[in-house]
Amino acid sequence: MFAYAELARIPQADFEAGGRRYGVYGHDWRVMPPVAWLALLAEREIAAEPQATQPPRVTEPLLVLSQPDFAAAMREALRHYGQPDLLRQNPLLRSRLVIERASAQAGADERVAVLQALIKEAAESLQRAPRQVKSYRALYHTYFQPASTQEQAAELLDLPFSTYRRHLQTGIARMSEILWQQEVGGSSRGSP
Repeated sequence: MFAYAELARIPQADFEAGGRRYGVYGHDWRVMPPVAWLALLAEREIAAEPQATQPPRVTEPLLVLSQPDFAAAMREALRHYGQPDLLRQNPLLRSRLVIERASAQAGADERVAVLQALIKEAAESLQRAPRQVKSYRALYHTYFQPASTQEQAAELLDLPFSTYRRHLQTGIARMSEILWQQEVGGSSRGSP
C-alpha cells in the first residue's frame, strides 16, 4: 500500500514509544510535488493493475538540498548571475524548482536561463512591498545592473555603506525564502 501511494521507508525517523518500535514512511514533495503525485494516484486508480502506472522518470536525478545548502547555492547564483559559464556549476540547476520549469530533458543553457529568470522574478517580487523596495534596489545595483564596487552601489543609492549592506543582506535573505518556498511548495511564483 505504501509503494502504491509513493511513500518510502525512512529508517532514520523510526522511534520508540512505550517499549514498542515504530517505522516511519514519507514522501519527498520536492522530488514529486503534490500535483504530480495526485496525477499519478489518479492514473493508478484507473489502471488495470495497481502498479501498472510507474512514476515519471527523470533523466538526471534531482538534487535535494537542505535549506542552508539551498540558500548558499542561491547566494552563489546571485554572485554569478551575469556569468552563464559559472552558473553551469550551480547545484540549483538540478533542483526541482529549475527542472520543473525547464523540463527534465532541458540542456544546461536552458536551465541556466531558467535559473536566471527565477532569480530575477524573486528579486522583482520585492518591489511589490513598499518596505522591500530598498532591498530590491540594493540587489539591482549589486547583481542585475552592477556598479563596479559595492561602495559605488551604495553611492548610487545615496546610502551609507552599512545601510546599503543591510538592505542587500535583507534582500538576499528574502529572495532565498521566496525561492525555497517555491522549491518545497511547488509554486512557480514568489510573493513578497
